[in-house]
Amino acid sequence: MEKLEKMEKMERCAPDFAHWFVQNLGLSESGPDKTKLQKLLFFSWLIHFVNHKVSFFDDELRACADGPDVSDILHTDKLYIKETACKNYSGSGTSEYSDNEIETLKLTCEIFKDASREELCELSCQSPIWKKHYEESKIYVNGEFDGAYDFKKQIMPKNELDIEVKMMRNLLYAYKHREALGY
Repeated sequence: MEKLEKMEKMERCAPDFAHWFVQNLGLSESGPDKTKLQKLLFFSWLIHFVNHKVSFFDDELRACADGPDVSDILHTDKLYIKETACKNYSGSGTSEYSDNEIETLKLTCEIFKDASREELCELSCQSPIWKKHYEESKIYVNGEFDGAYDFKKQIMPKNELDIEVKMMRNLLYAYKHREALGY
């Protein structure tokens, strides 16, 4: 398996792709759909890396209680996504996105669109790097978890996602060959 090295600088950020999911899946930018959106972004990053060997976006991934989340939309609201997402998106279709970006977004939708918020959270929590950073980020006082987290320790460096990339590669193989595998 290729080693995850320093990623090249990407032109788009996660909110650009969040907007695409909102537009194409009819999701809301807030409430329960925001969690689903977070997981779709995490899985789209993995899919894009597996298929194209480059990072999908530069935004940090964080280990939060319900799985990996993207920093740039973690503490934002509906207004933020509408105002900042898709700086190059005119709403006229998909021409503003590259062919590889569209391929990744559509494949992510195809695989995960029918999964519930809970299913996506459960699946994303299988990430060993999420588990490591989530546990290490918990703040303990007198040996007791006090419900707070160390924001810096929540960061999941993308160059540590080797196992997750391998898991996604296996998932994509199974998805591509689902009929031959009897699914």
